[in-house]
Amino acid sequence: MSSRGKFKLKDDYVYKMPVHFGGDPFYPVRTIYRDMTGISIQFETDQEALLEIIPHDFELLEPVVNVQYSNCRDVDWMAGGEYRLIQVASPVRYMGNSEGLEGQYVFVIWENKTCPIIGGREEDGMPKVFADISCERHLEDHWFTAASYESYTFLKLDFFKTGELDDEAVKEANKNPKINFFGWRYIPNLGKAGASLSHATLYPQEAYFSKIWTGNGHLEWTKLNYEKHPLQFRIISALAELPVVRYTEAKMSKNSARLNVGDSRILP
Repeated sequence: MSSRGKFKLKDDYVYKMPVHFGGDPFYPVRTIYRDMTGISIQFETDQEALLEIIPHDFELLEPVVNVQYSNCRDVDWMAGGEYRLIQVASPVRYMGNSEGLEGQYVFVIWENKTCPIIGGREEDGMPKVFADISCERHLEDHWFTAASYESYTFLKLDFFKTGELDDEAVKEANKNPKINFFGWRYIPNLGKAGASLSHATLYPQEAYFSKIWTGNGHLEWTKLNYEKHPLQFRIISALAELPVVRYTEAKMSKNSARLNVGDSRILP
């Protein structure tokens, strides 16, 4: 009797590591996030500084950075579970082919749970890493949250609510719900320099708003050195060093979202 292993990968299946416990037949997933609270703060920055962290395959459309906090509840693929994230992105056009795709290039997404980090990195090529992210809190119209690692806070978000969009304005905001998010999937080689995988990725999503509040926002970065955060100090430092020329937009929202995982793809 042979003692060789019996597990074999199936070409029409999708697997997650560790793969040998089985996978699922591929189908174009459309997953729903039914209850989301978001705080978005956008600022203008120095274009040359921003271009230093945007891959050559992309053209920057405007020297602005959007920092978005989301509290995601009633998430379909988590059986109604929840998690929180903070995403940092800028508007770009993909220049690697003739499609002329425009959207947001995502520099980093901090998330507070393992499952969405693994899925987003492996399946969608999104630059997801871990952080402790506090639930949004407020004192009257001042809303705030923060991200930290091993008790070291590296980002604080403050939003001061001043107004609310009426139903017509919210309806207008929902006319174009689709947005393209771009990432860069990178898997290093084993035992040598270089990459096993290195390419741009496209991850289409849709957002549907029920409430939108306007206001003023503020971001406070705290650099962490190698000792305090060995794996992310470069990320935090690079973003903290982007100068804030002026804050251009701040808003808070209640919305749902559809993540079109099945439409994610590698960009040539």
